[in-house]
Amino acid sequence: MQWHTEKRRISDLIPLDANPRILTEKQAKDLEKSLKKFNLAEIPAINTDNTILAGHQRLKILATIVQENVEIDVRVPDRRLSPKECREYCVRSNKNTGAWDWNSLANNYDAADLLDWGFTEEDLGGDAFDTEPEHETATKEAFSVVITCNDSAHQLQVLEECRKNGWAATARP
Repeated sequence: MQWHTEKRRISDLIPLDANPRILTEKQAKDLEKSLKKFNLAEIPAINTDNTILAGHQRLKILATIVQENVEIDVRVPDRRLSPKECREYCVRSNKNTGAWDWNSLANNYDAADLLDWGFTEEDLGGDAFDTEPEHETATKEAFSVVITCNDSAHQLQVLEECRKNGWAATARP
């Protein structure tokens, strides 16, 4: 399958009836700030019949910022996708994404900027940006433990429990 870029009016685009993505109020405000600053840098993908495959939330918010008769760039496949392919692409375009390199974020970005750009205190683990050494030498008073978590929600639970008990805890990828 090949994709190419075409122009469409926002008002001509049709939301996929089975779009499973939603935004919290905070996520919507963060996305609005991003669109106002950077415009539509990541262009939506549509089917040949103008059905939106990816970019529902961007388009919904963009329509409140600009006039709906404005033409934007969209990505269009060289053939019409089946209903099943539409649903699959809609999920894959949002689900098949990477994870954060927490060390890179901690060492190269300011926590205040990350909070302004959409992260939450919970995302950053409170004091997850503490500059603790990667490995500490065990002494009679201190030791380190590495806990492997299955996902970020579990990681946040472990961090919270450690902090409740007064233990220093740092999130690492």
